[in-house]
Amino acid sequence: MTNLKYKYRLYPTIKQSDSLNQIAGNCRFVWNHFLALESATYAATKKFNFFHANSANLTKLKSDIDKDWLKLAPAVALQQTLRYLDTSMKTYFKHKTTKGFPKFKSKRNFDSSFSLTMVSKDTNIKDNTFYIPKVGYVDCVFSRDLPSDFASCQIKQEAGIWFVVLTVKKKTTPLPPTGKVVGIDLNSHTYVCSDGIEFVIPKYLSENQTKIKKLQRELSRKKKESNNYKKAQLKLRQLHHIVKMQRLDYCHKLTTSLINNYDIICLEDLNVVGIQKFNGHITKDNIFAIFRSQLEYKAILYGKKVICISRWFPSSKTCNSCGVIKEKLSLKERIYECEHCGHIEDRDLNSAKNILVEGMK
Repeated sequence: MTNLKYKYRLYPTIKQSDSLNQIAGNCRFVWNHFLALESATYAATKKFNFFHANSANLTKLKSDIDKDWLKLAPAVALQQTLRYLDTSMKTYFKHKTTKGFPKFKSKRNFDSSFSLTMVSKDTNIKDNTFYIPKVGYVDCVFSRDLPSDFASCQIKQEAGIWFVVLTVKKKTTPLPPTGKVVGIDLNSHTYVCSDGIEFVIPKYLSENQTKIKKLQRELSRKKKESNNYKKAQLKLRQLHHIVKMQRLDYCHKLTTSLINNYDIICLEDLNVVGIQKFNGHITKDNIFAIFRSQLEYKAILYGKKVICISRWFPSSKTCNSCGVIKEKLSLKERIYECEHCGHIEDRDLNSAKNILVEGMK
C-alpha cells in the first residue's frame, strides 16, 4: 500500500469563500498566538508547554468574550494547527533542521490552509460536493475516482483558488514487464535516453517571462497594501500558479510514459540546490527534483525500479566505447570526441549510456 495525495478543486460561493478565509485566518491566529506563548514561556522558565497544555489553553481562549470568533472555525481545524506546531517544534529540537524554529505566519499571503480529521467518503462526499464543517457542502470537481477511503484532509488555497487534498492508500499494481532498461541524462534543454530518444523540456517559465514582467511593473506602480495592490499581486500569483500547473502536468505525463515503457531507469543524483544557486530559472523550468520524485514513487506503485548513481561519477567525461576519462570537457563541447579510440558521439547520448552502465553495476 502506498500513500498518495489526491487533489480536487473546490468552487465555493462568495459566502462560502468568506467562511473558508475566516477558518484559515483563525488557524493562522492560533498558530501565531501559541508560538508567541511558547517563546514567552521558554524565556521565563526554559521549558515549553507543547500540545496538551496548549490544547487546554485553547479551550479557555475560545471561551473568552473577545475571542468568540474562534468558534466560527471547526474545533478539529484549530486542534490540528496546534498539533502541527507541536510537531514542527519537536522536529526542530530533534533534527535541528535547516528550516529552523517555527516562524510566524503572515496575513499578506494568498496561500493558506487548514486540516480536518474524522472525515470519510460517506460523510463528506455527496453529489459532486464536499462537506466542510462550518461551511457546508461546497461544489467540487472529482476528476478521478478515489482508490480507498480517507480519514483526514487538507483544505488549501493557492493563488486565490481553493482545493481539497485527500490522503488515500493505493495498492501496488505491478505493470507487465517490458524487458527494457534505460539511462537518462538530464540537462537544461532535453532529457536524453540511452536508446537515443530525446524529450524536449518546455520552458513554461521562460515563455511567460514577458507577461510576468508586465504584471510585476503594474504591481510596482500600486500603493502598497491598497486594494489595487492586492488585486495586482493576486494576478501575478495566479500566473505563477498556471506555470506551476503546466510544469507538473508535463512532468506527470513524461514520468508515466517512462514507467510504462521501462523496467529499470537509471538517473544521476544531481545537486539541485547547487544548480539553483547558479541559475534558478534553469532548475525550475527543467523540473529535476520533481522528475526524480515522481519517478521514484511511481516505480514503487507499479513495480518498477529507479537507480540513482553518484553525482561524482564522470558520466560526461567518460568514453562509452573504451572507458577513458577526459581531463577537460567544457559545456560548449556538444560532441564527445575520444582522443584515445576516436569514438565520436553526441555528448548527452554518451553520458546517458554511461549512466545506464554505471546504474546496472
